[in-house]
Amino acid sequence: MLFVKMIIKYTNFSDGIHQIKFDEPVKNIGLDESFYGNVVVNCRMDKSAHQIIIDFDVDASARLTCDRCNSEYETSLHNHFQLSYLFSKENSRLEEYNVFYLSPDEDKIDITKDVFDYVELAIPLKKLCKEECKGLCPHCGQNLNEGSCNCDIKVDNDIWEPLKKLKFNN
Repeated sequence: MLFVKMIIKYTNFSDGIHQIKFDEPVKNIGLDESFYGNVVVNCRMDKSAHQIIIDFDVDASARLTCDRCNSEYETSLHNHFQLSYLFSKENSRLEEYNVFYLSPDEDKIDITKDVFDYVELAIPLKKLCKEECKGLCPHCGQNLNEGSCNCDIKVDNDIWEPLKKLKFNN
């Protein structure tokens, strides 16, 4: 599948601050089916004679599965990142600092891979349909957000029991 490239042709811009916006369908940049709609990228490019610094705000919509109740929900994802490009005869990349070198032969910056990566990084480690999600009953599997169940849950392994015994013995 051929993906659309998000390219900034920086030689078309004078020195100074410029606003650039991309609005592409998620499939065009290779995101999987959990994403839908468009990825919106707002760039603030600060170009000078020796470097280009770009601040990115990336927004996308996704359908995720809640880690507590296993329900599918829709959410908006946002990420902010910054990349620096230095004009140099070297052609290397310092990934740990998000610094790239642009050779005199280049006239474009391809941000597609970076946008893809930062959209993926916007997915939370703990996916929750809502902050107060109650999850599932460990016995019957009832979604406790939709209603309660009749299970009698006893805690047989109370980790505070030894401390309670000390308190009551004195």
